[in-house]
Amino acid sequence: MVSAAEFNRLLHMVAELREEVKNLRNGIDNKIDTVAKSVKDAFQGFGILDPDEDTWTEQQVCERYNISRRTMYNRRSAGIIPYNRSGKGKNCAIRYRKADVIEMFATENA
Repeated sequence: MVSAAEFNRLLHMVAELREEVKNLRNGIDNKIDTVAKSVKDAFQGFGILDPDEDTWTEQQVCERYNISRRTMYNRRSAGIIPYNRSGKGKNCAIRYRKADVIEMFATENA
């Protein structure tokens, strides 16, 4: 049988352990937040994440990478790059996610 003093000592040890685990969890959460912010800042620095420019029009892609609209059409048709279309027919707007475009050209030039 456990005496009252031993029981109180065990309760104190459990409370200390609980506090230590809580501090570790907070430390890990802070580290994760710091790393996530660093990764986000790095992506923004490379132009992958830009809150003002998440997508590019077909014209912007063609101008930035000096390729023709036909080339982009061929890549779209072949399923090489995902895209979004707004509207119908010849006057629809084709938009590409910036990250997809950068990835496509990076793997193409690797």
